[in-house]
Amino acid sequence: MMHSINLTMSSFKLSLYLLLFVFSLNLLSSPVTSACRGEKVTDLLHDINTYRKVLNLPILEKANKPSCLANKIADDLEDKQCLDFHNYYPSPGSNPKIPNFQKSVEKCKININTTKDGVIMPVCVPKLDQDNLFSNYTKYSHFTKYLNNSKYTIAGVGYEDDWMVLIISTNTSSGDFSSASSLIVGAWKGHWLLMIATFFSVIVFLFN
Repeated sequence: MMHSINLTMSSFKLSLYLLLFVFSLNLLSSPVTSACRGEKVTDLLHDINTYRKVLNLPILEKANKPSCLANKIADDLEDKQCLDFHNYYPSPGSNPKIPNFQKSVEKCKININTTKDGVIMPVCVPKLDQDNLFSNYTKYSHFTKYLNNSKYTIAGVGYEDDWMVLIISTNTSSGDFSSASSLIVGAWKGHWLLMIATFFSVIVFLFN
């Protein structure tokens, strides 16, 4: 009986150790993966901002909404061949020739009216070689005419497999990629303020 209990305890301890071991591996591997992903995005933006500094242009500040959209677009382009990237040359405006663009905008909760100044620039480079990426963005006229323009001050970057997507835009009401929900909240806030003001006006009128 005692021998059976000891075996059970040993099995339990072994299972616990294995579980802790697997958990530790996950903890160690996850940050490395996200760090690698983050490094590619950070490196590209750093290189492009260095390029812009040389030209005395404002640096591009990374923003969440354009980055969300860039990642969604990269996901949609993932299965496209690198040779196809010429079909998706810089797409300014709110109706680019990008697969599932409208769905991506909705998933990122972006108001379509605030993307009009945005320019979407997908590039396909095998293994996302950093030097080739930088060359694609800074040495070809269809990209440089946007990157050399001082009106663009915000950026979003996303990638998947061999596809990198850079979005640049203006810090204006037509290019700030603001949230559709925040605009709705703002509209309701104004609506309630109007109702409250009307209510107090009626109260004042009744008691005078």
